[in-house]
Amino acid sequence: MNDKKKYITETLQSIEAKKKSLKLKKIKIIKSINALKIEEKELKKELKKINQSDQLIVSVGFDNCIVKFRTFHFSIYLGNEQKIKKALQQFHKNDINDKKIEVIKTEIKQMVSSVIAPYLIKYKTKDKLSFGTIIDLYIDSGDWDYWRAV
Repeated sequence: MNDKKKYITETLQSIEAKKKSLKLKKIKIIKSINALKIEEKELKKELKKINQSDQLIVSVGFDNCIVKFRTFHFSIYLGNEQKIKKALQQFHKNDINDKKIEVIKTEIKQMVSSVIAPYLIKYKTKDKLSFGTIIDLYIDSGDWDYWRAV
């Protein structure tokens, strides 16, 4: 019976030692995880700042379009409603003169959004940008097929 008691006592001591060792490892792992969480949070903040600076914002008013991209902040004069519709008519199969200005503004926003960032990245200037230039860039891009009524 004494041998059995000795065996059990030694086994219990061994278990206690393993538990203590594992608890120390657990503490180290938790500290490592917390450090990684802090690093992850900082990196996500930094990525968010980078993404915001690269974000393209296009706002279309009644006769102008305001663009914000990276360090570029500028406005492009579009003209009056008839001039705008005349310029956009080439992208439509049917007459667009009866379309509401809100629909036209949405189309202009899509058009400018698709061509302005590559232009600004390539030429690093907003000079010589006009509504006519935007139309030409849009024609060259070939992105306008989705506007056509089939």
